[in-house]
Amino acid sequence: MKLNEKEQRPKEEDQHLLEELKAGTKDVEWLSKNYPALRKKYPKQFIAVKNQQVIIAHKDLVSLINTLKRKFGDPNEYLIDFVPDENYTLVV
Repeated sequence: MKLNEKEQRPKEEDQHLLEELKAGTKDVEWLSKNYPALRKKYPKQFIAVKNQQVIIAHKDLVSLINTLKRKFGDPNEYLIDFVPDENYTLVV
């Protein structure tokens, strides 16, 4: 079965979701690339990242989320990660 041209084009809502996924992917790549510097600047803190920059950092996750809600809106729009200090070693 062949799709017509209208069915092949992404819907506006789907396009918005694709753009959000691409932005989130860029944030993950940025976080990975900048992790050594982030470990120095934000040791033992949670950070919220959006558009390849740290928006807020806090030692307590609940406080970070509450501040995001109060000042910036929906916390689900941010990449949130814990940044260990430089002495942290992951053993697998």
